[in-house]
Amino acid sequence: MIESLAFTTTVVCVAGGLVVLGTGLAGRYRRRRARPALGVIELALLVQAVADVAGLLGGAHPREPGTHLAYLVTSLVVLPAALATAPDDGRWAAVLIAVALLVLAVLVVRMQTTWRPA
Repeated sequence: MIESLAFTTTVVCVAGGLVVLGTGLAGRYRRRRARPALGVIELALLVQAVADVAGLLGGAHPREPGTHLAYLVTSLVVLPAALATAPDDGRWAAVLIAVALLVLAVLVVRMQTTWRPA
């Protein structure tokens, strides 16, 4: 686990979720504007996943390895699934993306918790 990356990802996901929700409720959400930021978030999650797998292969033993791996896989799938499910623009698309970002923030915090050895 890269702690600084996990913290930054959590903060960005919460802030991004609130911004997307606000723009959606105001009727101004456009996927094309949000796509670069969402791509950066997904890239950060992918880097975190590679670091986690490298740590596991390097001998790190998370407290709850099965739960940790489930959180890790889920964190990589949530945002693409939300983007595939959401309509292009509109309030409901913004709500769905905002919820996905807030779920990602919780998943990253839970990954940090399960990564720490017993």
